[in-house]
Amino acid sequence: MAQGKIVVMYPTWGEARPFMLGPGGGAVEVWRCGIGPAECAARTAALLVARRPDFVLLAGIAGARPRSGLSKGDTVTVSREYAVDVGTLRGDRFVALPVDGNDAGNNFYDNPTPLPPLFRSVASDTVAVAGTPLRAGSPAEIENMEGAGFFAVCGALGVRFAELRCISNYVGEERSGWRVAEAVERLAEDVRSFVEAVKTRL
Repeated sequence: MAQGKIVVMYPTWGEARPFMLGPGGGAVEVWRCGIGPAECAARTAALLVARRPDFVLLAGIAGARPRSGLSKGDTVTVSREYAVDVGTLRGDRFVALPVDGNDAGNNFYDNPTPLPPLFRSVASDTVAVAGTPLRAGSPAEIENMEGAGFFAVCGALGVRFAELRCISNYVGEERSGWRVAEAVERLAEDVRSFVEAVKTRL
């Protein structure tokens, strides 16, 4: 196994393209993890078996909650992922079910990997449906659709990892207000900086 092997995963090629085509984009492997926690978990596991990287970075766009104080174009490091919509509807009430089969209070995954302090650290909700109202009182500042699956696999297998997200929109905002193109361009720049910082720690 090559020392210091870093792999960057993106949910879609659209999110990956600015990084791949920019300076230094060919210096690390890039994989597509797909959309949603299940597909991301499956492809992350396949990556870890096939390539045995020293460090894996998940990068993509995300929606911010308006109360978060984040602006479109801000890049953040995700330190905790909530499996926010695992549960059942009882009438009009959503009841969380425990992902660990024991306690729904444990429906989150933390990242124990020491990371370069380049960006604000936040908690995120992983959702199957963007803008889900199932946990309106969540403490998370952002939401995405892959992170919990990624955290679960990397944590279970003891791989060093990180997740970067660039804010393209606010949760619940009309699609016309999203700034996807600007977010993926900014994300590419910040992924390059983050990867260079990580290389000094491997």
